[in-house]
Amino acid sequence: MSADVIAERLRSALRRGEFLPGARLVQEKIASDLAVSRIPLREALHMLAAEGLVVNKPNRGMVVAELGRDEVDELFDLRLQLEPSLADEIVRGCRPRDVDALRDLAEQIHDKGADAAARAALNYQFHSRIYELSERRLTVRFIDQLLHLVEPYSRQWVRSGRDLDRIDEEHRHMVAALREGDAMALARVIVDHIVGARDHVLAAL
Repeated sequence: MSADVIAERLRSALRRGEFLPGARLVQEKIASDLAVSRIPLREALHMLAAEGLVVNKPNRGMVVAELGRDEVDELFDLRLQLEPSLADEIVRGCRPRDVDALRDLAEQIHDKGADAAARAALNYQFHSRIYELSERRLTVRFIDQLLHLVEPYSRQWVRSGRDLDRIDEEHRHMVAALREGDAMALARVIVDHIVGARDHVLAAL
């Protein structure tokens, strides 16, 4: 298994909450669990460290990044700068089949209620699919990194069950904006979505 594949599996595990912020990553156990050798695993961990997802700490080795309140706030500020800016390109790249797929994902998220793990996986698919429509490869890569970094903190809020109806409604509004080809409406909903998430996540810290 290549380092790239291992890194993606570890990103998914981080997104699912299998490794919590501050947790030590025991390379022997991970290598055994994934049935991989130590060399590509070390390469994968260095890739995640370059993305800010893990940190190499003296006397502890690799640990999951643990962010303070100001850093989490900064992540949301970066999202506000990047994500709404893609609205025009997203609308241009969107086809009816994309709208249908996103509508289905939005309903699946709603159906999961406060199941944080299930919602996280579907929510990631929903937002990734929207941003990939822009075909702005480098910007989407940065956004993907931000989504991974903020996910452990968003998960705490989802578990509380607070304001999930608003999230679900905003997903539906994004789908509606895409169906209508309304880039301005899409950008507004994305901003509202990020600001609402930021406020709740920071309140939970």
